[in-house]
Amino acid sequence: MQFDDIAMSTPVRLPVSRRWQDRPVIVVDPSSFLRRLVADVLRHAGGDNVHTFGDVEAGLSAAITYARPIIISDWSDKSSPGPILTRALRRKNLPVRRAPIIALGNSGQMREVERARDAGVNAFILRPVSPAALFARLDDSMRNPRPYVETETFAGPDRRIRPNEDGRIAWKRGVDVEAGLATPLEAALAQADAMALAMMRQGDMVAARVGRSLRQYLETVREVGPRETEIITLHRSALRRLQEFENAPTAHRNELVNGLEEITARKIAA
Repeated sequence: MQFDDIAMSTPVRLPVSRRWQDRPVIVVDPSSFLRRLVADVLRHAGGDNVHTFGDVEAGLSAAITYARPIIISDWSDKSSPGPILTRALRRKNLPVRRAPIIALGNSGQMREVERARDAGVNAFILRPVSPAALFARLDDSMRNPRPYVETETFAGPDRRIRPNEDGRIAWKRGVDVEAGLATPLEAALAQADAMALAMMRQGDMVAARVGRSLRQYLETVREVGPRETEIITLHRSALRRLQEFENAPTAHRNELVNGLEEITARKIAA
C-alpha cells in the first residue's frame, strides 16, 4: 500500500466507551464536605477523571471545557446549583447540552422530583446517597441513554419512562396526532392540562395559570390553525420564561402572566 492510499483511506471510528469511569465527571456542590465525599466515592470506584466545583459558574465552565462530561449536582433547593446549571446546560447550543445530569436532593417529595425532571436531569437521587444507587444511575445513563427531546418548553432526556402494557414507551402527543389517535385540538388541550398540573404539583401556582389560560382559549376554538398555533407557542414561551426565573420576585412573575392573560382575552374577544 502506498502512502497516498493510507492518507486517503476512511478514518477509523473507535468505539465509544459505555463506562462512566472513562468519562470526565463534574461534581458541583457548594458544600466542600459533600462534594469531596461524592468525589472520593467515584474515585474509589475507578473514576480517575473527577473534578469538583463549588458554584454554578465554575461548573458550567468545566462542563463546556471537558469532552463528553457527566454532571452530578446538588439539588437541595431552588437556589442550589442544580436547577440553574441544568437549565443553562440544556439550552446551550453545544454538544454538552446532552450531557447526563444527576441531581442529588434532600427532599423526596414528588414535586421536587418532577421539578428536577422537568428541568432536564437524567436521574434524581435522595441524600444520603448510597454508592450503589449512584453507580446504578451512572451505569444506566451510559448503557441505556434515553432519547434527547428539545422543544420550546423542555430540553433534556425523554421524560416518559413508564412503559405501556406491551413494554413500549408511550408516544408524544404529536405522534398520536400523526397516527390519527387524537386531533390537534385534543392534543393541545391535553398539553394545556399537563402544563397546569405539572406546575401545581411543583407548588408554582403562578406558572400553573399559563396552562389554565391556554385551556381557556382553546375551549373557544374548533380547530388548531395558524392563529391557534401562535397562541400555543406564546404560552409555551411564557412558561419557559417563568421556569427560567422561578426565583424572581412573585410580583414580576405575576406581571408576565397578567400580560399573557390579557393577550389571550383579547384573542378570545376578537
